[in-house]
Amino acid sequence: MGKHSKSKPDNSDEQNPKLNKNFERKPNSSIIWLICSIGIFVVLLSLISVVFPGLLISIVDQNLFAEPFEIGAMGIPLLIVNIIVFTLIVLGLKQKLPNTFTKFIEKILSFDLSKKNSFILLIVILGIYVATSANELSIYELNQYGDFLVLEKAVKIWPEQEAENKYLAEQLDRHVRMALLVASEEIFNNIKVIPYLASIFLLITTYFLTVKLSNKNFTGLIAVVLVLQSSTFYIYDTIAVYENFWVLFYVFSIYLIFKKPKFSSIFFILAIFSKAIIVLWLPISILVTLLSDIPKNKKIFVITTNIIVIIISLIIFQYSDAVYGNVVSVDVSEFWIGLSTLASNLRFDVVLLLFLLPVSVGLFLKARNGCGNSVSLIVLISGTILVTPVLEMITDYYFVYPYRYVPLIVFFAIGLSTLFSKK
Repeated sequence: MGKHSKSKPDNSDEQNPKLNKNFERKPNSSIIWLICSIGIFVVLLSLISVVFPGLLISIVDQNLFAEPFEIGAMGIPLLIVNIIVFTLIVLGLKQKLPNTFTKFIEKILSFDLSKKNSFILLIVILGIYVATSANELSIYELNQYGDFLVLEKAVKIWPEQEAENKYLAEQLDRHVRMALLVASEEIFNNIKVIPYLASIFLLITTYFLTVKLSNKNFTGLIAVVLVLQSSTFYIYDTIAVYENFWVLFYVFSIYLIFKKPKFSSIFFILAIFSKAIIVLWLPISILVTLLSDIPKNKKIFVITTNIIVIIISLIIFQYSDAVYGNVVSVDVSEFWIGLSTLASNLRFDVVLLLFLLPVSVGLFLKARNGCGNSVSLIVLISGTILVTPVLEMITDYYFVYPYRYVPLIVFFAIGLSTLFSKK
């Protein structure tokens, strides 16, 4: 395998100048500016509620908790950190930073690990994670979340779909998720085991996607550590009722766009039947595909198959009398309420809140210098942020819990990590 890796590396385009000439992406600067501007604007809007928790809610006259311009607990730290970071960015662009500091940054950007050493460290990190979290599998989930009572009933009667309780019916409609949960119960006599394995595989997928986008092994480890430091991820990593199946399948579908495009839609449909709101991620997947450096015919294939997946899913939901067709209730004012939930739901994810804007701007600067993958990451970050307010706007059926932001945590971690690469 070692000999083959030297003669035929994964990045075959580098070995074939003709192929690289045909398929190398040359982003249009105006498109980059447009996409990045919209993405950064979305990030700015979402962070307003960190500084002023009551401001966005006051737009719809439903501010019950605070005055519009009352500063939140994280408001001052966010402003201070962002002022410092952007000052450093401006000084760096003007080449006015001390030489010692510049050389230190250069060393960090140039540092990398071999694939072998990176794998070893990844195994060590995952081993530490398992050692510190596996004990949670023994906790009866009803003692953690009352919603588990509904799931417990669903597991007993699935694949039967008929249920008078709409919340129970909604659980039964998520066939891939239910199949995995039932398998966990029957194989391990513990419904938490396979959800826990899904969280572990999500970390592994995060590693490989980061390495793929940055062409640097060390950044993959940074991304995994950043996800692991997330309070939100750690809270829900072993929880069955709020599992990470849908996140794993969707993130893996994004990875496959760059690695094996023809298989991407398979995991996209698995994500949908784990959690139906993944349908709202279709525009994000299409944009990422269009921005990717894969050949045009593969782009067409991925986009076409993803659209077909959506159509098939909607047909199945329609003819199986799924609950989703009865929960649509459009209220534009709810958009602003949904946008404000990021600040409250991720209040313990300090790193994300403090550095979300600097990371977005950093990705824009890299995109401006020709790194097309940075544009894709801005789309993934800002698009994921937008999904929640859109969901709030089109239905009053779902509540916005922190676990819905796990995809954002993953994409933020990947985005921040790729900034540690020159490539």
